[in-house]
Amino acid sequence: MRVFDAKGLAAFGEQIAYALLGALSGAVIGLVCGVFGKGIDALSAFETSRFSLYVWFLPAVGLLTAAMLRVFAKNSPTGMGAVFKASRGEGEDFPLRNVAFQFAGTWGAHLFCASVGREGAGVQIGAAIGGCFGRAVPLRDAPHVLLVAGMAAGFSALFGTPVCALFFALEVTVVGKLRLRAFTASLFSSYAALFVANLLGVTHILEHTSFEFTMSVSLFLRLFGFGALCGLAGLFFCLARKYIAKFFSFCCPNSYVRAAVCGLLLACLLFVSGGRYSGLGTNLIQEAVSGGTVYAWDWVVKLLFTATFLSVGFVGGEVTTLFAAGACLGAVAGELFGIPAEAAACLGYAALFGAATNTLLAPLFLGTEMFGGSALPVMAIVCLAAYLFNFGHSVYKQSISESLGGQGLLATEKQRVLHLPHTLRR
Repeated sequence: MRVFDAKGLAAFGEQIAYALLGALSGAVIGLVCGVFGKGIDALSAFETSRFSLYVWFLPAVGLLTAAMLRVFAKNSPTGMGAVFKASRGEGEDFPLRNVAFQFAGTWGAHLFCASVGREGAGVQIGAAIGGCFGRAVPLRDAPHVLLVAGMAAGFSALFGTPVCALFFALEVTVVGKLRLRAFTASLFSSYAALFVANLLGVTHILEHTSFEFTMSVSLFLRLFGFGALCGLAGLFFCLARKYIAKFFSFCCPNSYVRAAVCGLLLACLLFVSGGRYSGLGTNLIQEAVSGGTVYAWDWVVKLLFTATFLSVGFVGGEVTTLFAAGACLGAVAGELFGIPAEAAACLGYAALFGAATNTLLAPLFLGTEMFGGSALPVMAIVCLAAYLFNFGHSVYKQSISESLGGQGLLATEKQRVLHLPHTLRR
């Protein structure tokens, strides 16, 4: 019996090549996203000390962002939807100039107090650089594989959770399917980006909270119920993002007027709130996971601010703000389910992210990397419930795996059995 054949050796060689290319592109992305993340931290700290003045520049930032995208990205695919299409080979290549758009738009938004995140920008930066590497090499499907690997690298560099980043990139582009063909490149890219970002001094906050629960039927049901609540909150964000965008597009068809007028409205609301809901929301996360002051309405207000900023044309992301909203929801709802507030804040941190992005493995690994291995048993229950109770919605424009019939985990047993070999062949 032959141990090695030509096809097997070729496949092995291809994966070795992807490992090297993933590590190389990941290092470059780690460098770029490290600078990007350090810039956001510096600008956020700067605006916090000058909030009462800088918040009033939001209309100008919105107007300039709209002009930048209208003039320089008129015929260029932008946004997460374009990234997903490019990763599946369904649209145009995701161009390298998107890196400049994300730097300018996101840095401007954070300097002037907008309630946006950074993940979307980081993932798009990584995708643009990874896709550029892919187009320069002759390997089969290299532009698509390295684009997905770049997504993982961008996420990992900013959040310091390489395993979560790996599975986020693999599962977010197509619902119900892991992009296993991109696994090797994404793994090496994710860790290389993390190492380089750490060398640049990018810091990642890891909270180790006690999850010493004695499992029982009662606890299982309470955890599942809490996860279902997080799933409904994620569904709320997805619908809010969709219908707020439609509402303002109908009321203000002109993108310049929409960005300026809504920027002024949002500046007024942020000023009234005293800046509690501006920026990434790390202030809310710290309050929630440390047992500080969290109000019952914090989570929904933060979600609405983020949904509105992104809907009217500001650039950034939503994941860090989802972390903040989830942590606040957990802190106030944990008592209702008999879960300690700090532990519930950590569970909500991951579960709401998974519900809003329609991912399951990514939030599970996020919770484990962020809060320690003891979180895994309870995190699995909460994240699964959140995934089920978002009812298949996502803040992103994802593609449904045909082999799951568009039903995700609710597909029939026959569909799931047929799906697995198909996935592995990819």
